[in-house]
Amino acid sequence: MKTKLMVLILVVAISVVFLGFAQSSYAQQNAPLVKQKMQQQKSSVFREMMERRLKDSPAVKMGEFIESLSLSEEQITEINKTLLDFQKDTVELRNSIQIKELEVKALLLEPQTELVKIRAKLQEIADLQVELKVKTIEKYLEVKDLLTPEQQAKLPLGVPSQIFALGKLGSNTMNRSFRW
Repeated sequence: MKTKLMVLILVVAISVVFLGFAQSSYAQQNAPLVKQKMQQQKSSVFREMMERRLKDSPAVKMGEFIESLSLSEEQITEINKTLLDFQKDTVELRNSIQIKELEVKALLLEPQTELVKIRAKLQEIADLQVELKVKTIEKYLEVKDLLTPEQQAKLPLGVPSQIFALGKLGSNTMNRSFRW
């Protein structure tokens, strides 16, 4: 008797669950027309917004700028070598900066925070950042020397940080999206 009752309860419970799923899927398939139109409108607005963002992104603009230089294959090869050398030359600097920043965080977590120690670490970070920026300018000038006078005339004033991403070349997604 108890087993029959348990089987009956189990059958009823399973039926209720399946009916709930069926009703839920029916409701989703027969969403009101207004709701469907709103979803379509939202998706098209979102799509347009993303297309605008992508079109105006720094990576796209940088790619267009590089194309406007009309670089030769030899120039492209030499520039890529220069950029690779830049990455190799600065990886230790970038790592040192990150380590120093972590050391500052550790100093801030100490029970007795000493401002003198923090100031010294921040000065070390600033010195490393200056060294990194100087290396960035050196490599930029190397790249600039590879260009013809006509190509150099197209360069913007100053050092375009997008080329070297302020020393973060290779770790920055923007730099992966375009190549010389």
